[in-house]
Amino acid sequence: MRRFLIVLAAVLAVLAAFSQLVLPGLLEKRLGSSIRSALQAENVTVDMEAMPGMRLLAGHADSIDIVADKARLGDIQVEKLTLYGEDVQADFSALEKRDGSAIRSAGKLELTGTITQQALQEMLEKKLDKVENLHAVMDRDKLTASGQVKLMGRTADIHLEGRVLAKDGGLYFHMTQLDIRNAVFGQAVLGNFFGDILLFDMGSSPVRAEIEDVEQHDGYVVIKAKS
Repeated sequence: MRRFLIVLAAVLAVLAAFSQLVLPGLLEKRLGSSIRSALQAENVTVDMEAMPGMRLLAGHADSIDIVADKARLGDIQVEKLTLYGEDVQADFSALEKRDGSAIRSAGKLELTGTITQQALQEMLEKKLDKVENLHAVMDRDKLTASGQVKLMGRTADIHLEGRVLAKDGGLYFHMTQLDIRNAVFGQAVLGNFFGDILLFDMGSSPVRAEIEDVEQHDGYVVIKAKS
């Protein structure tokens, strides 16, 4: 009986060591791969902790810290996306669903994203596919962009201004000004482009959160969300 107890204690010690030293690393690697696929990110790092570590198998983490580089949310590329959570209950197999169900509950959940003016310029280039030589510059007050459109040998210059803002559960580029030289020609090319352009909808993201703050800086914008 004593020998059995000694063996049992040894097995339990091995399992405890495995759950604290090995298991988190295995799950972090697997989760990082899933996030990289779901967000088309270039690189993802994951740090998860739980006591005991076996709770991670049930989707519970005392703390979780995720950093994704060049991740894609909706129509925009996010240069750096971070997620920090405490007392998290998750179903990471639901990442691909993009319905907010990947994290079922959390005592604390903070999401931060950085979007560069280059990413916003690329988004505008896709939306305005007939515009050439588009160049965007962002400062604390606005983003300005200028370019040209050509049709039948004629050229029109366009100049637009706008800001990034949160509205109706999503992140938008809100255009405040659109100037077109040769207005008739320009409207024929641009149509009804003026207005709000949806960058991404938090309701269609893997994590359910609400955007609380949008900070615009010189060359980039920072979005902060909480759940």
